[in-house]
Amino acid sequence: MKFLKNINVRIKLLIISVPLAISLLVAVIMMGVEMNSTEKELTSIYYETLYKASDAIINADRDFYQARVDMLAVNASASDAEYKENKDSYVENMQQTHDGVIEAAGIAETFPELYNMVPQGKDASISTLKDVFLEHYEKAFAEGNNGNTGNYIVEFDLARDAINDMSEIVEEWAVEEYKALQTEIRTKIIIVSVVFGLLMVLLGIIVVAVIRGIRLGIKSATDDLKEVASGNLNLTFLDDSVFGKDEVGQMQKATKDLVVRLQQIMSKSNTMAAQLASAGSELATSSGQASQASSQVTEAVDDISKGAVSQAESVESAAGNTQDIGNDIEVIAQNVEQLDGYASSMKTSCEEAMDALNKLLIQSQDVQNSVHDIGQTIESTNESANGIHEFVKAITDIASQTNLLSLNASIEAARAGEAGRGFAVVAQEIAALADQSSKSAQEIGHIVERLLADASASVSVMARLNESFEVQSRQMEETRSNMEFMAQGVDNVAISSEAIASKVAGLSQAKDTLVEIVSDLSAISEENAASTEETNASMQELNATFSLISESADSLQALAGDLTETISYFN
Repeated sequence: MKFLKNINVRIKLLIISVPLAISLLVAVIMMGVEMNSTEKELTSIYYETLYKASDAIINADRDFYQARVDMLAVNASASDAEYKENKDSYVENMQQTHDGVIEAAGIAETFPELYNMVPQGKDASISTLKDVFLEHYEKAFAEGNNGNTGNYIVEFDLARDAINDMSEIVEEWAVEEYKALQTEIRTKIIIVSVVFGLLMVLLGIIVVAVIRGIRLGIKSATDDLKEVASGNLNLTFLDDSVFGKDEVGQMQKATKDLVVRLQQIMSKSNTMAAQLASAGSELATSSGQASQASSQVTEAVDDISKGAVSQAESVESAAGNTQDIGNDIEVIAQNVEQLDGYASSMKTSCEEAMDALNKLLIQSQDVQNSVHDIGQTIESTNESANGIHEFVKAITDIASQTNLLSLNASIEAARAGEAGRGFAVVAQEIAALADQSSKSAQEIGHIVERLLADASASVSVMARLNESFEVQSRQMEETRSNMEFMAQGVDNVAISSEAIASKVAGLSQAKDTLVEIVSDLSAISEENAASTEETNASMQELNATFSLISESADSLQALAGDLTETISYFN
């Protein structure tokens, strides 16, 4: 059972419970199988064989008896119809009796032990009785057909006795089969009980082995813990490989580790208690010496405190002077910053003026070009007006000639008399149109003359305007040169201003550093003065602390003695 030590408790419990569950399941399955087998056997015996055979025999006996009644009725029939009816019923019942016996014998034949069984007190089996029945049945049927009632009754009784014997054999076989079935069931119950009992015994052995292993492991760990509780640490343990890998084995190993750890702790505690007592004694001695040295340090710190206060006053005065210098530097820096701003503004204004002047030059050139284009357009218009004037002269000449032609036409129409009246009217209309054309041509001529006069005046104005633009362009070029020179001067002023500002910024930064240093020095002086005062107070507290340390050292020695006494409880 050594392998059980390497199995955890849960698996051990499963080893106990799972076989039990399997055993119960197997037992239930076996019982179910046996019960199913018994049920099938009972069905085969009591229904398929006993019930059907008995039912067939009973029905055959009933039909045979009814056939006898019908036979007697046949002999007593008063009419042919009644005779025929009773005869048919007789034949039918006889045939049913024959079929029933044959059916019962056939059912019994499926069980040879039933079919060939000869009960105690009997001298024939069902197979023999079937033949006996058929023999007497045939004779009874023949005697009945012949109307021999006496012989019919004798053969009927013998055949019916065979049926009754067959019924008794079936009943006796059923009783014997029931007894055999009971014996078989008891045997199966005994077998299942024995198998289940053997399983329970085997399971009991496993359970006892598992519980014994768990109990021994727990008892071993409990005994070790009791020894530790009583103060005995001088225990011996087996090697770790002996302990199981289950929870109980781990508990035993943990108990061993605990005891070993306690042994180490107790050993170290004894050493530490001795060292603690020694340290307490040395601490008491050292605290006395430290208290004396602390008094001397207190006197020295008092002298340092007085010097620190005087130094702080001197540094405070220097800080005030440094601050005045810093204020002056800030005023200079502000003035330089304003100068730099003015220079930047002037530079911006010069740049804007230069941009405006350049745009003006460009626009002046554009205007001059436009004026030149207008002059060319006016000259072209003047030429066109001269051409129009020539065309007007031509139109005037044509109108004069047309007027002469219309006059000639009027004269010719007057000569023609009444026939030329219509032509005279047309000639008058032509003359009127010629006069109107002449007048229009004269008006156009006047307009063209004014247009030529205006064009000449415009050409003169454009010439003077071109001269003005040329003068203006030269003046703007001179102005641009002056602006460029002024912009260069402003740039030089800005550069100088930036250099001055840079120097002042460096001076301001140096001032800030100096002020910061003086401030730090003042703060340090004040802190030194405060620190010396605090140190003086701390030294006084330190003296009191050394007194407490001395008292604590005495208490520490007492505690070391108590610790040694407590540790001595463990062996």
